[in-house]
Amino acid sequence: MMLSNLLNVALALCVAPSLVSAAIFPKDSKVKMLDAKSFKKAMKANQTSLVAFVAPWCGHCQRMVPEYSKAASSLHPLIPAYAVDCDAEKNKPLCAQQGVQGFPTVKLFPRGKSLPPMLYEQERSSSGFFYFATRRVPNHIAKLSKVGEIPGWIKKSKTKHRALLLTKDKKIPLLWKVLANKYDGTDLDFGTHRDQDGKSSVEMGMDAGGQKEAKVLLYPIGSDKPVRYQGLTKFDLLSKFFDSVLDGTADLSQVLKPKSEKDVSDEKETGPEKDAKEDVDAGDNTEYVKKDKPAKAAAAGEQCTQPGVDSKDTGSCGSPASDTERPKDEL
Repeated sequence: MMLSNLLNVALALCVAPSLVSAAIFPKDSKVKMLDAKSFKKAMKANQTSLVAFVAPWCGHCQRMVPEYSKAASSLHPLIPAYAVDCDAEKNKPLCAQQGVQGFPTVKLFPRGKSLPPMLYEQERSSSGFFYFATRRVPNHIAKLSKVGEIPGWIKKSKTKHRALLLTKDKKIPLLWKVLANKYDGTDLDFGTHRDQDGKSSVEMGMDAGGQKEAKVLLYPIGSDKPVRYQGLTKFDLLSKFFDSVLDGTADLSQVLKPKSEKDVSDEKETGPEKDAKEDVDAGDNTEYVKKDKPAKAAAAGEQCTQPGVDSKDTGSCGSPASDTERPKDEL
């Protein structure tokens, strides 16, 4: 009996390290682990996403974890970040299919399975992952520079629903680009117009709005009269609204009520304070990066190629640098 217990303890000690090493990302990380089945499901979503192909024993992967996790947190919920454990037997066919020859291998999928992936070959820093992803969201938005261009765009696609964003921002918000990418190929087209001082809104029969207030207008199929969306302009809520428009369950009569000036209040910005931000041109996106010097990160060319190469070199990234901030999940 005692011998049997000793054998069980010894077996547990042998297995425990592999179980610990397999949990390469912490539980509170926004990085979601995928297997072959969930990878296929993620690709069906036709959204921009990052996927890291890793092995728990790889020192370079371990050093990447804090940076990749921080980027995942900054990108959430607009651009998901995933990881695949290629050391797991069930995932090896998937990793081979993706051409993974060394670890870590990070790929960006611009639109799920609809577009070919892009290999990430830059420094493995949170800011590197962040900007690589945000700058490569496919642009499916009609940019209407002048208010006089809006009627022509509305009439051009009367056979579809049309969603128009009136924004005070210089660039097309990442949230709007993510939504347009999500609904590309459906009966919903996206447009944007910069209404810097609210004059365009007034010309279109609405209030000028607050200093940072954005307006979302929906033109139903066959109509050139807008319905003004009144909910919070966040990703999940706008997605739910657009889904209901497409499936015909949206109660547009309740959305039609326009705001009055007394109902308008400036939305508080969800990003960092202005003096801690630097405006970066991200290809029609405006994202922000803190001016703090980023921590040293591993070069993209450094990879683990076989079990045991870096098994003793777990590496240390220290405290992750505060070099990226979450993009606004609100228009």
